[in-house]
Amino acid sequence: MFGLSANNRAQLASLEVITANIMIADANLNIRYMNAATKELLKEAESDLKKELPRFDFDKLIGSNIDIFHKNPSHQRNMLASLKTQHKATIWVGQRAFDLIVTPLRDGAKTTGFVVEWANAKERLQNQDYRGQLMAISRAQAVIEFDPNGVIVSANENFLKATGYTLTEIKGKNHRIFLQSGASGDQEYAALWTDLKANKPKIGDITRYGKNSHKIYLNASYNPITDEHGQIIKIVKFATDVSERRHAVETIGDALGRLAKGDVSFTVDKAFAADFESLRTNLNEAVGQLATTLIAVAESTDQIDNGSREISSSAENLSKRTEQQAASLEETAAALDQITVNVNNASKRADEARHATQAADTSATRSGQIVAEAVGAMARIEQSSNQISNIIGVIDEIAFQTNLLALNAGVEAARAGEAGKGFAVVAQEVRELAQRSAQAAKEIKELIRNSSEEVKNGVKLVSETGEALKTIQDNIVAVNDHMQAIASSAREQATGLSEVNSAVNQMDQVTQQNAAMVEESNAASATLATETQRLRQFISRFTLGRDHSSQKRRAA
Repeated sequence: MFGLSANNRAQLASLEVITANIMIADANLNIRYMNAATKELLKEAESDLKKELPRFDFDKLIGSNIDIFHKNPSHQRNMLASLKTQHKATIWVGQRAFDLIVTPLRDGAKTTGFVVEWANAKERLQNQDYRGQLMAISRAQAVIEFDPNGVIVSANENFLKATGYTLTEIKGKNHRIFLQSGASGDQEYAALWTDLKANKPKIGDITRYGKNSHKIYLNASYNPITDEHGQIIKIVKFATDVSERRHAVETIGDALGRLAKGDVSFTVDKAFAADFESLRTNLNEAVGQLATTLIAVAESTDQIDNGSREISSSAENLSKRTEQQAASLEETAAALDQITVNVNNASKRADEARHATQAADTSATRSGQIVAEAVGAMARIEQSSNQISNIIGVIDEIAFQTNLLALNAGVEAARAGEAGKGFAVVAQEVRELAQRSAQAAKEIKELIRNSSEEVKNGVKLVSETGEALKTIQDNIVAVNDHMQAIASSAREQATGLSEVNSAVNQMDQVTQQNAAMVEESNAASATLATETQRLRQFISRFTLGRDHSSQKRRAA
């Protein structure tokens, strides 16, 4: 078979110029021939093949057995031994995949060798993978193909179902039928196909119109397909109907818009697609929870407002009463200060009066002693007056006797006559003296009598004065005792008033502090009322529904 006849050499020479990868093995599976394409393929894969096949050596392939390509040669040997017709297989060597077509060479019933056509399976498998992906995409998405001028070539079932057309109705028509009618649709069509013809893909959400102008929302990609020269041969559009998503997004957008305006009195009742239904449910629950919370906050705000108003009113009344009490306490403190000063002055005056009464008592005692001494002196004067009176009586008697003697002497002188004239003159003089003495004694006696009377009256008055002074002394002693008690009481009263004054001043300070605290409480209440009003204004921006509105009217 492998003798190099002229015919065989001509055949092998022809194999060198073809692009197919041809390897020939004899009946014992020894490699006898590889054309240039096969050598190039295996040379390029040599490094990868050696990693998986340690016995592989490109330079020694001719003459080697094909077992070097298999980790389990017996399986391939059994299969080839029974091979009668062409066999196709794909083998993997590491990350390399090769498509093999094994054709047995037959000489009658005898197998004389094998022709193996090698092919790199990468592109086939890749293309197969691409086809699988395209089929998967076609099952999941709407697909439509256009020629470079926008004429519809084909469309899959998903696209036809989304638009409501049949393939017969749209095949050969222009892509313009899916866009909005009018000038805006013309502009959109022109801009789109200008980009596509310039090999610029178009990707994004779009709005299209199906049969009977039914609006369709799609997420689509227009993909220009080029040949090996870069020329656009067709446009393939992959699209997903996102109408349900668009409906959900628009509905949720409208709901969020109402929320942004403060309206929480609504629910989204129209069901979404299954993929978005949980979103609608969550939105309704969130709006419901927010509405419930805001209603509770609004009701609490009303209660807080009422409470803050009552607190503010009470605080204001308390502030006024506290201010009045503070003013009264201040006046009381001032009055107590004045009273304390007066009581202290009175205490001092009482002490001074007590000292004065003590001095008066001393003076009264001394006066009593002087009066007693005066009474004694008066008594002695009266006794002396009595003695003088007695002496005067004696003198009066002497004068009376002298007068009698003088009278008798005159009588005797008269009897004596001339001799007795001188004696008569003397007797007359003596008698006159006696008479004058008697008259003086009488006057003295009268004076002494009057003096005695006056002395008696003086003694009586002095006695009465002594008794009065004794009474005054007793009264002064009593007054002194009373003044001492008054002074002691005044001192105690002054001490008590000082303590009361201190307590009142402390109460005044506490009241002032309470007034300040009441002012702060009043200010806090006013602030709370203001903040409550702000909160109510904030809540009033929300539309909470009829229930809360009726509750609010009832509360008002």
